[in-house]
This record gives sequence, structure tokens and C-alpha cells, in this order.
Amino acid sequence: MSRQKAFLDSALPTSALLTVAAFAALLGIIYFDAGNLRWNTRLFQSGHEWLSGILLLLALLTFLHRCRAPEWDVFSPVRLYYSIWFALLGLGCLRLTTIEPPLTFRFWVTVACGWSGFLLGALWVRRRPPKGRRIIIERLRRHWKVNWQPSRALLVAGCLFVVCLTAYLYSYSHAGMLPLFAENPNSARFDFGVNSYVQRFALSFYLLIFLSYVGVVHLRKLRFAFGVMGVVSFAAITLLTARVLLLSAIWMIAILFHYGQRRLTPKVAILAILIAYPLAKLAVDVKRFYQDPTFNRVLDKVDFPERLRVFGPDYMYFTLTLQTLDNLTQIVPRELSYAHGWYIGYPVRVFWTPRQGAGFRGRLDDLFWERSSDWSPVPTVTATYLGWPYADFGIPGVFVFSLVFGWISARVYESMRRGPTFWRIFLYSQLSFAIALSIYTSYLSLFDLYWNVIVVGLFDRLVSKEEPFPERAIGSPAVEF
Repeated sequence: MSRQKAFLDSALPTSALLTVAAFAALLGIIYFDAGNLRWNTRLFQSGHEWLSGILLLLALLTFLHRCRAPEWDVFSPVRLYYSIWFALLGLGCLRLTTIEPPLTFRFWVTVACGWSGFLLGALWVRRRPPKGRRIIIERLRRHWKVNWQPSRALLVAGCLFVVCLTAYLYSYSHAGMLPLFAENPNSARFDFGVNSYVQRFALSFYLLIFLSYVGVVHLRKLRFAFGVMGVVSFAAITLLTARVLLLSAIWMIAILFHYGQRRLTPKVAILAILIAYPLAKLAVDVKRFYQDPTFNRVLDKVDFPERLRVFGPDYMYFTLTLQTLDNLTQIVPRELSYAHGWYIGYPVRVFWTPRQGAGFRGRLDDLFWERSSDWSPVPTVTATYLGWPYADFGIPGVFVFSLVFGWISARVYESMRRGPTFWRIFLYSQLSFAIALSIYTSYLSLFDLYWNVIVVGLFDRLVSKEEPFPERAIGSPAVEF
């Protein structure tokens, strides 16, 4: 198949067309809606339900595009990115509460620059694709294996487990409680972190969940020991009410399962989104939110619909990030100057930057701990992944950061599809999780990503056999993002 034909068969042109069409339609609507535009003009003051319907339809079309094809991949970077972002903006435009004003023109331009930058970054990879031919997803598992020595893997995982358990018990002895059983789990999870370095290991049980899954599936002789380790690690993270960390472990497992065991079909993916994910969240949210009278009073205060209360935590968490980003675009640069790399560089400077009060080490979240109370009755401290580059370099920074984000994601994805190894699949699990989390925060600008790469990289290096399994890059040349 020629390169031109492969490009025409891919999902990228369709995604690009949808994005450009949506943005062009938006500009046309803005022209008639606002007339004389200014940066802080709030668009779609009334009749916003139709906009939400269009965005949700775009999310569905992008997600299901060519779903009957054998190469349909739910985790391909462009499909994942635009499906999630269309869905989030569709939910955000519903405005189910009284604290969600219409979004400003500067907000929409910022989002459009992020979309276009990510797409161009992914397209750039296509100019010089990695060597070799793509392997069909159904055959990926035949071309790689986990090259670990079982006994050594169990020993190293056991040592890591002991370190994490020691840090966990140390934090418990000083805090005197477990966050899930505390009167206020939201604040208790922060009080549990007595020391940031000890806390890092106490939280690292989520990595042991992932490593235990690998041991159970790929090192079957020791599956019982790895299984016990995984169950204890899962319980530890649940007791910490660390939803994002638990989701991170599940995401890594899903990626390894998808590319190493069995492809997740559209039906399975939809069931996971609509059934498995909500049920898994209830294990934590039932105590953290639904039984918390304070949270219910907040929902009453913002007039959240009574019949939709079960979706309250997710809706508030996801859609209020859009409001936070909107407020960020008004604060910077009107009140605060651009930070010129301060927020994006957090993973590097975290070692020497002191904590600012009870907050983080000069992270973007700190900017909103107090300010969010001006426009929201609940703490809204995240501004999607677009907030970090915007606070540092403005709208041009959003475009460049998104372009690099898209290029790295597509580049690692292509390398994994042409020469699959455990390490490449794990690395893509981190980047795809960054895409999934992009609607909430900038995973690339957090220390967690680099901690995961360091720990799992060292683990893989220590327990791998001397002669690695040879890569085979023989497969179908069909191309789809």
C-alpha cells in the first residue's frame, strides 16, 4: 500500500476535517452571536444546548469512526484526544449549575490552538514514519513478550512492596487515621502525607498494582504471590481515596491488556466507559461525596439537578476545570504576568522549590487555592492541560506545547506498533494517560509521570534476562491513528 493511500485510509483526515469544520462553524457563530468581539466577550449567552449536542455528536463520531475495521484502536492518540475533548466541552456547555457562566472568546481561541497544535504534531510524525511496517493489533501479542526472570521479578517487586508498606505504616502512625474512614476524606488525604518523600513511596502502591498484573498474566508460576501483592496494593490505594492513582494503575493494565492479550473492541470500550468506570469510582466516592452532607449542601447551593446527583462529583470535577481555565485566561496577563516556564518546569524544580504554605511547590494549582472561592463554592484547582503552557507563555505557548504533545504521542505510538516491546507499550501507556487526563490537568508537567518511568524502567532493567527477546516488525502496512 502506498504512503498516500495509507494516509487517505487513516482516521487523521477525518479528525482534521471535523476539527476544522467545528472551529469554522464556531467562528461563524461567534460573528453573528457577538458582533464586535473582545477577548473577554462571553459567547452563547442563551440557547447553548444545541452547541452541547453538536460537540457530543462530534465526540461520538470521532470515537466510532471506522469502528468495524479490524484496525480500530480506542487508544490511538488522535482518536483518544479528540473524543475526550469534544465530550468534555459538550458536558461543559450544558451548564447544569448556576456557577457556570458562558465561556469567553479568549477561552475558545485557547482551546482551538490546543486542538490544532496536537493535530499538527501528530501529522508531523507522518512525514517520516518509523522504520518497519505496522503490526496488526490482533497479532501484536505474538511479536513481543515480557522478558523478565520470574524469581528476580518477584524479589525486586517484593522489596519495593516492603518499602511502600513501611512508608504507608509510617504515615499512618503519624496521621493516626486512614483517609477513607476519616470524617472528611477530602482533607484527610492531604493530612496523611506527613513527609513528601515518604508519601511518594506510600502512594507508589499503584505501580505495584500494575507490576502485579504483569506477574499474574506473564509469570504464571508465581501468579499467587503477585496476586496477593496486587490485592493488598489495590486496597492501600483505595484507603487513601487516591482516585487518580487508582485510575492510573487501571489505565496501564488496560493498555497492556489491549496490546498484549486481546484488543478492546468498540463494544467493550463503551461498556467500560458506561459501566465499569462508574462502578469502580463508587468504591471511593460513596464515602467521599455521597455521604458527605457538606458536598450535598454545595450541590443545593449551585442548584444542581436532583435527578442527576449521582453524576455530581464527576460533572463538577470535569466541567469546573473549564471554568478554571476560563478564569485563568482572565487573570493572566491582566493581573499576573506570564511565568515563562515556571509551571511547565515543575518536574525539574520540584526538588529545590519550597512549599508555599499548605499547597504544592509552586504548582499552578496553588494559584487557585484561594482565588477559586471567588467564583465557585468548591475548590477548583485544575485548568486542563492547557492551563500550564498558557500561564507560562500565553496562547502561543498552548499551540507549541500541544504540537510537541501530539508529536511525542504519535511518535511513541508508531514505534510501539512497528516494534512492540514491554517498555514501549508501558511508555505509551503513560502518554495515552496524559491524553486521557488532559481534560483535567497537565500530566506531562507533573512529577508522577517521570517517577513512573524511572521506577518501572529500573525494575525492567533489573529483572530482564540478559538476552532480550528479539523484536519483529513484520505486519500489515495499514495506517490509522
